Amino acid sequence: MVIIKYEIEPYFRILFLILASCKQVQDVADVITKPSARVIFERDFKNNDSIFQRYELAYRNAKRNNLELELPLVLQSKSDTSDFKILAYTLNLQRGERFKIESDRDADSLQLAIDVFSFKNDSVVEEKPMLSNASSLNRLEFDVTKTGRYKIVILPNRKRQRNFGLKLFTEPTLAFPVSGKGNKAIQSFWGATRSGGRRSHEGIDVFAKRGTPVVAATNGFISNTGNRGLGGKQVWLRDGLFGQSLYYAHLDSIAVSGGERVQVGDTLGFVGNTGNAKTTSPHLHFGIYTSGGAVNPLPFVKQADPIEIVSFPLALNGETRLKKNELRVGAHVRSTKLQDIAAKTPLKILGKTDRWFHVRLNDTLQGFMHESLVEEKE
Repeated sequence: MVIIKYEIEPYFRILFLILASCKQVQDVADVITKPSARVIFERDFKNNDSIFQRYELAYRNAKRNNLELELPLVLQSKSDTSDFKILAYTLNLQRGERFKIESDRDADSLQLAIDVFSFKNDSVVEEKPMLSNASSLNRLEFDVTKTGRYKIVILPNRKRQRNFGLKLFTEPTLAFPVSGKGNKAIQSFWGATRSGGRRSHEGIDVFAKRGTPVVAATNGFISNTGNRGLGGKQVWLRDGLFGQSLYYAHLDSIAVSGGERVQVGDTLGFVGNTGNAKTTSPHLHFGIYTSGGAVNPLPFVKQADPIEIVSFPLALNGETRLKKNELRVGAHVRSTKLQDIAAKTPLKILGKTDRWFHVRLNDTLQGFMHESLVEEKE
C-alpha cells in the first residue's frame, strides 16, 4: 500500500501542475482577447453536449421573443441554479441617446452576461451581438448612432441563486445648450410646420430670458459665426474634425470667434430673437447637422430623471389566479395581448418590473402579467 501511495502522489502533482499551467495560459489569453462574460460562462458547460444544447435552445428562444419594454425601468429577477433563466427584451432607442444598464449586484456576488443585438430587419435579430459586457462588470453602455429597435439579452450565472436588480435607462450624449435651463424650456420641436407648411422645423427652440448664456454642448471648435439669413446672429460648433455640427441661432450677441476651441459649458453667446425670430419671445434655435443632413437634436440633450433600484425578494415559480389571465407583450395595459391563460396555470417567474411579472409558460411562450393575476410560489 505504501508503494502505491508513493507512485500515485507524483502523478497527481504533475496533473495539478498541468491544470494550473493551463489556467494560467487561459488567464493570459483572456487579458489579450478580453472575452465577454457570456463567452466565459459557456466554458463551464461547453463540454457537456446535453447541457450546452439546452442552453443554446434557451438563448435562441429568448432572442426570438417579441417582448417589449419602455425606458426607463427597474427590473427585478432571481438567478436559478436549476434552469437557464434568460431575460430578453426589445427596446426602442434614438440616435443621440446613451443607453445604460446597471445591476445592484457586483460581478463577484453574481456575474451577469449582457448582450446587445441590432436588428437585421423588422423581425430578425442579428446573429452576433454588437456589444457585450466584460466578465468583471455587471453594467454596459453605448452611444446610440442609429434610431431603431435593439434586443437586450441578460443571462445570470447559474452557480448561485440570488435576487438581483437592474436599471435600464438613457441619458443625453450632449450637455443642455442653454445655461440653467432644461426640458421644460423646450417649446417648439423637430418637424413642426414653418412658413405656412413650406418647410419643417429642423431643430428645437429653447425659450429663456434675453441675455441668458448659450453654452457649448460638447468639446469642439467654432467653425463659423455671423449675422445672416433666417438664423440671425449664429454660431456653428464642430464636434471633432469629421463629426456633427451644432447650430445655435437667433442669438442676441456672439461671444466666440471662428477657429476658437471650446469646452463643454463655455459661453458661445446669449439668447435673443435675431433673424426671422423678431416677432417671437427670445429663444435659442438649436440644431444638429451631419453629412446626411439635419437630425432631431432632442434625444441628444433631453434630460432624464435619475432612477434607483429598490431590491425585493422574488419567487422562482407561480400560478395564475383568475379564470382568465391576460398575457401581454409589454408591461402595460396598452401593450398587445398575446392570449388569455386559464386559472391555476403553472408559471416560471423570470422577473418583475413595476407591477408586472415577466413569466414563462413553456419553452417558447413568454409575456407579462399584472401582479393581480399572479400568485408567487416557492
